[in-house]
Order: sequence, then structure tokens, then C-alpha cells
Amino acid sequence: MTVINKREFLTNEFTPLLKKLSPDTAPNFGLMTSQHMVEHLIGALQSTIVKFEGERENPANEKQLGMQQFIRSGSVITHKPSDKTAADLPALKNASLDAAIALVPKAVQDFYNFQDNNPDYKPYAFYMGEVLHEDVELFHFMHIKYHIWQFGLLEKYP
Repeated sequence: MTVINKREFLTNEFTPLLKKLSPDTAPNFGLMTSQHMVEHLIGALQSTIVKFEGERENPANEKQLGMQQFIRSGSVITHKPSDKTAADLPALKNASLDAAIALVPKAVQDFYNFQDNNPDYKPYAFYMGEVLHEDVELFHFMHIKYHIWQFGLLEKYP
């Protein structure tokens, strides 16, 4: 079994893969455009670089425990069709796909800077409860791989 260095992949391989996309690249499934997907992944990374200041639910509730189990079991995401349509997609935030892709290296670097500069902080989110930095990294790694596979940039997932 090949072990992939998550930090190496996210820092050095993720953006070059995205640069293979065009605005017309269609997903193999799902509704997102290539730009929606890139902006979605940037938002996910950015959501985990702020210290949670609210009240933490402790112990974790059933949904949080389920998310923690999902993460620690490998975070293998599967496509779940829904009734949503393209009209349900959020408005794009960037002027172009290239402009969105240009923001990815900073989002990845900010994520790792946050982890490196806050080693004693216990990440927390309402949907996953309190987890480890390694759990958040694994989730991002698998989430990113899932979406780049969705757009045909990886042959295999997971």
C-alpha cells in the first residue's frame, strides 16, 4: 500500500491538478461547475483556520460522534444524489476559474500555518465536535481528492 504524504499532496500537487480544469470541464456526477468546486474547497479550508470561540458540546453528540468515526475510518466520501438543481448552487465569488485557482495555494498555506502555529488548540466544529489537527487534515485531504476525482483529475478515489 502506498502512503501519500497529505501535506505534500495538498501543498504541491493539488493546485497543478486544478490548473488542468477549464470553465467547461463537466463533473462526472453532481451539479457543481469547476469554479464552484474550487471555491467550495477554498471555503472548506478557510472554515478550519479560525479558533472556535463558542460553547463546545462536550461530550460529543451522536451526529458529532458519527462524523468523528467517518473521519477516523478514512473519510471516504460517496456521492449522494439529491433533489437540488443548478439553481441551488451559490453565486460564484471570483471573476473566473483561474482567479479562484490562484487563491488555492494561500488557502492551503493558511491551513497549515494555523495548524503549525496552534499545536495545542483542539479543532472544533458544530458538525464534528472536538477533533485533532490530524483529523481535520485527513478530512480535507479526502474531501479534496473526492472533488478532483469528481472532475476527472484523478483516475481513482480513494
